[in-house]
Amino acid sequence: MAGDSVVVMLAGRPFAGWLRVEITQTFDKASGEGTLEISEQPGNPMPADVGDTVVIILAGRPVLTGHVHAVDATHDFKTHTIRMTLRDKTQDLVDSTIGPKVEFRPETTLKKVAEGTLKKMGLSSIKVIDKANPDPYRKGGEMPVGAIDMLGHDWLDAWAKRRQVVLTTDGKGNLVIDRNTKRRLGGFLMKTFEDSPNNNIKKAAYQNSDFGRHNEHNCAGQKSTTDPDWENHDKGYAPARAEPISNNVRKALDSSVRKERKLHFRGVAGIEGKTPEDAAKWRANLARARKYTFNATVAGFTCQSGELWWPGYVIPVRDDHFQISDELFIKEVKFTKDWDGGAETEIHCTFGDAYSDKSEAGKSRTGKGGLGAKPSGSY
Repeated sequence: MAGDSVVVMLAGRPFAGWLRVEITQTFDKASGEGTLEISEQPGNPMPADVGDTVVIILAGRPVLTGHVHAVDATHDFKTHTIRMTLRDKTQDLVDSTIGPKVEFRPETTLKKVAEGTLKKMGLSSIKVIDKANPDPYRKGGEMPVGAIDMLGHDWLDAWAKRRQVVLTTDGKGNLVIDRNTKRRLGGFLMKTFEDSPNNNIKKAAYQNSDFGRHNEHNCAGQKSTTDPDWENHDKGYAPARAEPISNNVRKALDSSVRKERKLHFRGVAGIEGKTPEDAAKWRANLARARKYTFNATVAGFTCQSGELWWPGYVIPVRDDHFQISDELFIKEVKFTKDWDGGAETEIHCTFGDAYSDKSEAGKSRTGKGGLGAKPSGSY
């Protein structure tokens, strides 16, 4: 299968009259999205409508499996263009409420909670794939219980955060539980000052922001005097008193942000079975990963090994203009193809330890600081 091939399935049938396709998949989003521009067909001026099923296959792999979410059509004497907004079928989890009686008694796992929630919502066609295997919810600990008006993704995402994982999708309409496990993709991004056959970056951009980021992330400890552990201690046992519990605050640092910026979380935001420091590191890491980005645009949809570019993988990156020589994490990809400009993939990268429990960025192999060594900009 060619590295820039496109197959469009509309309402269960192959559709050849497409003009432009654009698909975006993001590591920490549970539903991929895209746009599809098509033309009218002989005898069929409106080939698709809202709610129709759609599958987009690039280089032999499904990258979006879901439905037409919106249709915007124009018509004059020269053209009749239909522009459709597409979303993975996990969109229904994002947009719908969980309803009544959503309660799961420990011992259980996040995967079972997700599967049970989808079943109660009438979304059993969405399968759950667990790539992270986070800690279970144990007896005597947290019990996932949801309010009737909570949106499905918001409800599950709150419990995913407490297990240091994200909810994403795989292009096949499945819900995926994942974190950065340093999986490798058989490709690299490169742009040097010299003319080299290895240069594959057509254009690049770098963004850095401290919006939503803080130098200190402080998380309070989460304990309960109703836990069975307290039953073997005297009434005056010091660690069970309110004052030492409330003072059990740990922090994680992001030294690239000014010291004046601090953030605190209550114990309810902690992670059962983990220390307050672990919870603080996870939140600091998420904030840093989402605001630090190196973007590279390359030709085609596949990397040097023939694999599709995809979020969740670590790759080597070298860009002499931004003084980057490091291993970065792919957090988002955007595939585009039209009949005029050919096929391109825009690859959004961040720190190699993103979406893990590391709160600080690693050093670049160049010794120059790696991603973030130069001011924001693009070329």
